[in-house]
Amino acid sequence: MRLDALVINLNRFGDLLLSQPLLHDLHKAGRSTTLLCLEKYADTEGLLQFASPLLTVPDHLVSPEQADATRHELQAWAENLRATVQADHIINLTPSMPARLLATALAPAPEAVLGFGLDHKGRPRVDGLWPAFLHAAELRQSNAPFNLADMFRMTGAPLLGGLSGRLLSQPGSGLLSELGTEARETARRLLAHAPVIRHGFIGMQLGASEKRRQWPVSHFVELGKRIWQEEGICPVLLGEASERPLADEYARLTSTPFVDVVGQTNIFELGAVLREMAMLVTNNTGTMHLAAGLGLPLLSIFLATAQPCDTGPYLPGSCCLEPTLPCHPCPHDHDCVLGEKCRHHISASIVADLVLAKLTSGQWSEGITTSACREARIWQTATDSRGFITTTCLSDHKADDRTLWLCQQRVYWRRILDDLTSGATEPTPLTNVPLSMACPNYSSQFAARVGKALSHCAHLLQTLLQECAPLPESFDPTGHPLCMTILQHMQSCPELASMAFFWHQLCQHYQGRGPRFLQAVRLLHAHILRWAKSFD
Repeated sequence: MRLDALVINLNRFGDLLLSQPLLHDLHKAGRSTTLLCLEKYADTEGLLQFASPLLTVPDHLVSPEQADATRHELQAWAENLRATVQADHIINLTPSMPARLLATALAPAPEAVLGFGLDHKGRPRVDGLWPAFLHAAELRQSNAPFNLADMFRMTGAPLLGGLSGRLLSQPGSGLLSELGTEARETARRLLAHAPVIRHGFIGMQLGASEKRRQWPVSHFVELGKRIWQEEGICPVLLGEASERPLADEYARLTSTPFVDVVGQTNIFELGAVLREMAMLVTNNTGTMHLAAGLGLPLLSIFLATAQPCDTGPYLPGSCCLEPTLPCHPCPHDHDCVLGEKCRHHISASIVADLVLAKLTSGQWSEGITTSACREARIWQTATDSRGFITTTCLSDHKADDRTLWLCQQRVYWRRILDDLTSGATEPTPLTNVPLSMACPNYSSQFAARVGKALSHCAHLLQTLLQECAPLPESFDPTGHPLCMTILQHMQSCPELASMAFFWHQLCQHYQGRGPRFLQAVRLLHAHILRWAKSFD
């Protein structure tokens, strides 16, 4: 089998579904492609469009914990696959070392890997500035302004006929394949146990990847009770077999009708059940991304480390809730000292108000109350003018520094990354960008601190340009003292954490390419100087 591109995504099920927009773009650009994922997701064959035949790798071969023990076995497996599948390019969306090894082994040359690979000496390399930012944002999620699906898409943008910076399709429903007659029949059979007199169904995904990301079952029970009593809509409990204890708890606590299909569906049957729902209420899960791919209205609750701006549903018009706690989102590597307070902060009452408003009026905003704004930051997904999914604040948090900073980062980072990728010599003008996004009205403390950090960053970059020009081809930015000073300065400001990691990746990207590095620094300096002036 000969392919233009093989996409590698060895992440969780939800992230796997977020590969679909990239596959869709590649198909529209006339590129032959398919997807390589973990073997445990082999049953998704046929769910994702333009990924047939779906290729899978045994999970144990790419486990980060077993990378050394299985390295030779993984290379042998890749050689066997390459004997039957040849791809001109590998788009690797997973930054783990096993994924990099696999991508490099399957590529005709290290330079044929877009995203995460290895160089000729076996050292980690990132090909492309969008995947460099993707890696930075994953590690520093408080500075992650773009949805993961869009960053996946931009990783593969160099193969879109030279249309870097412009995507070929818009976020929306209908991205996933049809589910089949058998799956639809199974769904109807499972839902036949519902009360005869009802006005439709609402799905409830009780579980999540971690307990700290789970909204309490008792809250789902209260929500289900109100939906049934006020609208006659029957809750349907969804989930894997491992989530059976959550469904049993729901059954013990409720006094109103519901249907339980937890552990009784494969992925296609789950999709068919979702097709019968008027809406899904869910934690941040793979089920959420499946529902979004099917175009189902949904309300998602983001707790602990999860936040809607980067891992939210890839569907305009979705409602996303975050607790109004200063510690949210929390870092991935920190234990909670507040007893997972965020799990209980958002009440069933405000979720029910939002759900009922959407079901009866078609508008989430009709359900927003003063209480809701005290408990939750409420977001609605939308498509921006440049084809990315974005989040718009519906609650009383539009003027919060965090909201303004996320919006401003979208504006400036999009232009920085697009301009660096295209080789522009001057920053793209901020044409048609509202003043409120280009120059937000931050609190005085935030503006002083972040504005000063950006200004000093611009000053250091200018100093680098003055002291180092011209640069020899052999120049290595990673070991240069001034480059290290710039990195340390960025790291000292929490809001510039993603910029710091990106700068580190940028220096690695231009090792041994001194003149190109200088050109990139000159452009980055112009962008950051403009950004700093927006704080004046």
